[in-house]
Amino acid sequence: MSQISRDDVAHLARLARLALTDDELDGFAGQLDAILAHVGAIQAVDVTGVEATDNPLKDVNVTRPDNVEPCLTQDEALAAAPKAEDGRFAVPRILGESE
Repeated sequence: MSQISRDDVAHLARLARLALTDDELDGFAGQLDAILAHVGAIQAVDVTGVEATDNPLKDVNVTRPDNVEPCLTQDEALAAAPKAEDGRFAVPRILGESE
């Protein structure tokens, strides 16, 4: 039995202000119906006695501790840069950003 009709898809498309062709309406109706069938199958699974989990992994904060170690100075880092200005890397402007 179909859970979503072509008319339902057309209504949703109008609400979303999407212009869909007849073929797209038919295709999306089938795809959405298949998705709803899978959701229904998942909802039908008996989970009685199964504890809900928000994260099955028990590891917490698996990052290393921050340790201060020797590193490049600002001048050393900028020495290999193609271009530097005012002690910073200079990169090309993108997307028409203004200064």
